Amino acid sequence: MDQKSVTALILLDLSKAFDSVHHPTLLNKLRHIGASPEVVKWFESYLTGRSQFVRIGTSVSSSLDITHVVPQGAILSPLLFSIYVNELPLAPRHSSLKSYVDDSKMFLSFRVKDATDTKEYLQEDLSRVANCCSELHLLINPEKTKYLLIGTRQQLQNLPTDMCLSFLGETIRPVPSAKDLGLIRDTNMSYDCHITELVSSCMSKLSQINRVSKYFDKETISLLVSALVINKLLYCSSAWSNTSAKNINKLQLVQNFRIVTNSKKFDHISQKLQELNWLPVKEHLLFRDTILMYKCINNLAPPYLCNKFSKRSNIHECNTRNRELLQIPIYNTTTGQRTFHYRGVKLWNDLDNNTKQMPCLRSFKNKLKKDMLDRLYS
Repeated sequence: MDQKSVTALILLDLSKAFDSVHHPTLLNKLRHIGASPEVVKWFESYLTGRSQFVRIGTSVSSSLDITHVVPQGAILSPLLFSIYVNELPLAPRHSSLKSYVDDSKMFLSFRVKDATDTKEYLQEDLSRVANCCSELHLLINPEKTKYLLIGTRQQLQNLPTDMCLSFLGETIRPVPSAKDLGLIRDTNMSYDCHITELVSSCMSKLSQINRVSKYFDKETISLLVSALVINKLLYCSSAWSNTSAKNINKLQLVQNFRIVTNSKKFDHISQKLQELNWLPVKEHLLFRDTILMYKCINNLAPPYLCNKFSKRSNIHECNTRNRELLQIPIYNTTTGQRTFHYRGVKLWNDLDNNTKQMPCLRSFKNKLKKDMLDRLYS
């Protein structure tokens, strides 16, 4: 969007992905990536030799050997499935494809004037992905596959009216929003839909807790709220914390719920939050973003995040007082400046050196929260 491009995002839905893993193909892939014969033999013993039958009343079918499936719930299953589909990201020719276990997404950025050609590229790449999945005994469900066009309102209005795709006999039409790994993405990256559903879900859980609150003490209620509401409220917050102030205010209403703060009707919320040693939602989002920045700077985050940030001293050799600050990325629009890349650099550069130099993540969290609470409530 910052580069005046629209992004086509296709969220692929694999039907019964773990149940479709073909054992001989998986064992061959283990050999191919360098697993020793002993390890392959161990996995062969783990996966094969199982059978199944069907019982209806007193009638029992004959047993059949299980040639597919990795056991769901086993700690090894996600790793085995990731190895099984390791060639899937290579299938598209024009697009990029990323996978998190059995959740895969294909995306391609393009200029509005290239929309017609892009539609053909997406069509070709979808066909290649479907063929690759077929070779792996995997089935894509086109009815549950979601297709988003992400851009500014003006860019989306200038697109051709027919951007639908044909996939496995079904017509896939662009949708205004879709859930991706628990995060609802929308066409303008405003996260309005995500916040609306999130607030509704959290309020529902708070109402349920409120109905049984008289049976628990204050400490237990606090634990329930933290586990069932606050954790859900802050899930994946660094991706959507750039949302509008209107949405932040909606989230603050969740935190202001009386059972959370144990407050009465006319009590001031700031005093109650201070007693609980809690940050308001806006500050808590900044707190979490800053923690993620600490992880990036100290190589505690995934490489694709850590590699986004560099110090000014790595770019020039001038001995200036700001040489240890992070280089501020250049974005042309406010949309670009809402990204975590830009916001994270600003947050880190504004920190004092004592906080930045905390020796471990725990001490960094403690000092950062103490400083934020002191500034907020002093």
